[in-house]
Amino acid sequence: MSKELIYLAWSALTGALIPVMAATNGTLGRLIGSPPYASLAAALVATAGVVLVLLVLRPAAPSGAAIASAPLWSWFGGLAIGFYAISATFVSPRFGVGNFIMCVVVAQLVMSSLIDQFGLFGAAQHLIDAKRGIGLFALAVGAALVAMK
Repeated sequence: MSKELIYLAWSALTGALIPVMAATNGTLGRLIGSPPYASLAAALVATAGVVLVLLVLRPAAPSGAAIASAPLWSWFGGLAIGFYAISATFVSPRFGVGNFIMCVVVAQLVMSSLIDQFGLFGAAQHLIDAKRGIGLFALAVGAALVAMK
């Protein structure tokens, strides 16, 4: 099996698990009566999963110098994960899992296109052409039409 096919399947599985995560976090938040505590529980389970992967794979630990050399903005991903977990836990039961994920996906496509357009955060630059711009606009309008009652 080619690396590309493995990455495609891995990426698809990751995408399929995002709405599952939103639905299960939302249910957990409702059942225990606290979206923030449900998000904390999900983050702790995620941490345990990452620790398990580290124990199995045993990669070399990064040096202190490598950690210190990382720019401050490169640590933002952890905050984004926490914000996503809290948002999915709070918003999806109130707005609908489908509506929440649809808005998330459209925003991901728009933001990733802007990151590519300007080469932000060390990403390779890929300009937004007219076709891509129109497609992004159509996605945003479509998401708004589906989510609005």
